[in-house]
Amino acid sequence: MKYPECEYCGKWSPRLSVIGNFTMSIFKFMVGLTTNSQGLMADGVHSIADTISSLFVLIALKIAGKPKDEGHPFGHGKVEYLSTMSASVFIFICAVFILIDALHSFKTGTRPIPENAAIAATLLSLLYGWLMYTSNTCAATQLNSPALLADAAESKADSLASIAVLAGLIGSKLGYVYADTIAALVVAVFVFHISVEMFMKGVNGLIDVAVDKDILQDISNTCMSIKGIEGVKKIRSRCMGQKCSVELEIEVLSSKTVLETQELVGYVRNLVLHKVEGIDEVFVKTVPVNRWWRLG
Repeated sequence: MKYPECEYCGKWSPRLSVIGNFTMSIFKFMVGLTTNSQGLMADGVHSIADTISSLFVLIALKIAGKPKDEGHPFGHGKVEYLSTMSASVFIFICAVFILIDALHSFKTGTRPIPENAAIAATLLSLLYGWLMYTSNTCAATQLNSPALLADAAESKADSLASIAVLAGLIGSKLGYVYADTIAALVVAVFVFHISVEMFMKGVNGLIDVAVDKDILQDISNTCMSIKGIEGVKKIRSRCMGQKCSVELEIEVLSSKTVLETQELVGYVRNLVLHKVEGIDEVFVKTVPVNRWWRLG
């Protein structure tokens, strides 16, 4: 985490998402109803799905933030992956709505010409969605939060849906009947891709996805830079939401005393915890080796 403000942003971003998405759903549906814009009303339904998804994320973050206890010695971080999978389902539903709206437009062949207020409302929705996407993405990246990243993906999908609606409204104004259909089909493909990607990230998290290879290499290099460590025999890792744990198997000379070995283990653990961001726990196992064997 680069800045202390990231914690504050990560705390309030999902709350703003819930409030903002609920407000935007009512706003878009009412404007769509008064301006005769079917696309904007459908986008309002998408925002309701966004609201529910953001609520799941908010609950997941609250549960994941609970301290470790006797029943959950590794914490509650994996709840974030469940919210990621839930969000992916709502993103998928969003894509289905976009596709249905596109097919309906293609079937009817005509749309009532919307008022300028509908275009203005869609632009406002697009701006809001993109702001929430950038905000949640920043917080998710800095805090290493799968749940916030899922919320960001939801905002991105909503922005893409707004682009399809905007293309349809402008196309109708200019007399291009199928403009919204083409735009909606393209956007639906992107949104489907986002939903599948987020679902797989959630699945990988639940089955103990490993830390990035570059980070593992950095940990290995850090260990090898410590005097007294002859080698890193094995390194394993798994992520549980915002935090990850690492298991190290290091080689030390058999001539070292138990006290020296324990001091080395403590030093390795503290160095990795302080140097590598996002690592919550480090388990270190030592394997005694003889120097003559190492040279051979």
